[in-house]
Amino acid sequence: MMSHYPAQTRYVKRACQALGLSFSDLDNGEGYLFAVSNGRHSFVSGSGAICTWPLNAAHAFAISRDKQHTHAVLKSAGIATIPSELFFLHADKAKLRAPGRERADALDAFARMKRPVFCKPNQGSRGDFAEIVADLPAFKDYIARVAERYDAILLQPVTDGTEYRVFCLDGEAIFAARKADFALVGDGVRSLEQLLHDENARLAGIGVSSTNVKGTLAAIDARHGLGGRHILRAGETLILSGRRNLSAGGDVAELTTAIATGLAKPARNAADALGLRVAGVDIFDVSPARDLSELVVIEVNGNPGIQSLEAVGHDALIDQIWQSVLTRYFAECRR
Repeated sequence: MMSHYPAQTRYVKRACQALGLSFSDLDNGEGYLFAVSNGRHSFVSGSGAICTWPLNAAHAFAISRDKQHTHAVLKSAGIATIPSELFFLHADKAKLRAPGRERADALDAFARMKRPVFCKPNQGSRGDFAEIVADLPAFKDYIARVAERYDAILLQPVTDGTEYRVFCLDGEAIFAARKADFALVGDGVRSLEQLLHDENARLAGIGVSSTNVKGTLAAIDARHGLGGRHILRAGETLILSGRRNLSAGGDVAELTTAIATGLAKPARNAADALGLRVAGVDIFDVSPARDLSELVVIEVNGNPGIQSLEAVGHDALIDQIWQSVLTRYFAECRR
């Protein structure tokens, strides 16, 4: 029977059992805070908002959480990334920053950008409020919704490409997952609007924003000429631009440990640029032939989940990764 613990906590506990290490739950059985010890040295970690990986330095993890800071680091290292503009949604700290980044500036920037525009919170995760916004009224609505939970957003051009997550450990690319497109699958009964509402019901309670039904239907109509009442045939798939985050329930289209050099190199370089020993690097292949000849780094996750391995039956690789991490951590404690 699977433990009720969060995924990363389950993996750490399992690795501790294999290595003869002590695992102590410090969270009244919930597993979001725990301690690991080898009898001489120990560390406290957890799941959720805590960076689980003990090899990652606090400063490197903090930088990776800020998407605009991450883009700046990648750009300085000569790594191709998606251009973005940062804007703040609240004025309470406006005097602490240079002008040109306030809510009114965001509206001006949106008006001059090619639309639609891809918008996401600067410190969001799991695809929360990552949306394609088509027009100014929809953008004003987007700002109002996001401002209830975040203080800053990024505006980016919509980028079309095959998306990969490459997991790196100490300069080595361990595995790569090609993310499946966000898609609606018809059943011959439910309308597009109903399918989107059902998707929101699936997301409820897992800490991820719901899909903007109105905005998504507008995008479907603009691109495919289909209204919200349209019913897809049973098994018919309608691919949409949107979140592909694995931690938000997205699917893995393909997973491999035999990673092409062209994909592994920019992932390793991005992790190294940020000083992350453990990283999940999200990359778009934007080449016309999708042959990995033109790649851009989307963002770098300093606390990557590896649930995608569990989803496709690679539990042995999960154990290998976490046993290696714990072994390295305690070996370095002796130095």
